[in-house]
Amino acid sequence: MQALSARLIVRVLVSVALLAALLHYVDMEDAWRRLRQVSPWPVAAATLLLMAGQGLSAVRWSWLARGLGLSVRLARKIELYFLGMFLSLFLPSTVGGDVARGFLLARGREGAGWAAAASVLLERVNGVGGVSILASVCLPFVDAPASLKGAWFAGVSVYWLGVFTYPFWHRRLPGMLRRWGELPLASSAFRRAWWKGMVISLTFQIIVVQCHVWLGQAAGLEMAWPAYAVMVCVVGLVSALPVSFNGFGIREAGYVGFVSWLGGDAGSAAVMSALWVLVLAVAALPGAWILWRMGGRAALSGD
Repeated sequence: MQALSARLIVRVLVSVALLAALLHYVDMEDAWRRLRQVSPWPVAAATLLLMAGQGLSAVRWSWLARGLGLSVRLARKIELYFLGMFLSLFLPSTVGGDVARGFLLARGREGAGWAAAASVLLERVNGVGGVSILASVCLPFVDAPASLKGAWFAGVSVYWLGVFTYPFWHRRLPGMLRRWGELPLASSAFRRAWWKGMVISLTFQIIVVQCHVWLGQAAGLEMAWPAYAVMVCVVGLVSALPVSFNGFGIREAGYVGFVSWLGGDAGSAAVMSALWVLVLAVAALPGAWILWRMGGRAALSGD
């Protein structure tokens, strides 16, 4: 517990330090003026579109879980997905939304723990595939150094090599991974679910990028769609790393840094990042209602 608390404190400090540096770098008076002038309609449209995208993501999770032998009502999966979104955004990482929805999916099902945990993990890995496809298609249209493009495509190649060859390795996992090896990841049913899920992963990523385009345009950020896509994909991957408090600081600094690197206006990028946090918060509110209806955080305990 003390180790978890220490890691949480470090993550909070990282987020605070990055946000403080951002406040120093950006003209906040100008950013605040721009923020007050933003029309509510692009924000509302982005919120509704993101919520629809989260519903699609719940369908993807449902397919993958069914491929692992776990069948649950889609409505229940959607509830757990929005609950996970709320927990991931607002509660400490030690109570992470992914952990919570995996736990709740397995609760009451004897022997389902590994399959439930795998469904959550693999849903995230599947999402990385959508990120890799979209960013790889858009990156050639962005003025970036050849070395960075080469590094990106090398990483993407490793990911897809792992995806295509995993059925071979699954049958040859060492004994320490016996429980994982017992999951039907190499079955035709799971592979069909995986590739169907990949279509949703790509669609969801396009939705997220379009939300940013609307918010960026509302903030006065003029940037081509491919540049938005690369920015959102790369910053999304980096902010998912467990080095900050739920991605705060890394996400905002990433947007401002990327836009500044392309010669854009840092203030507009800061406003866009603030609007995105607002959209995330509003879109996650159904998860707060679901958590309240379940009995609050006590429902997340194993008691």
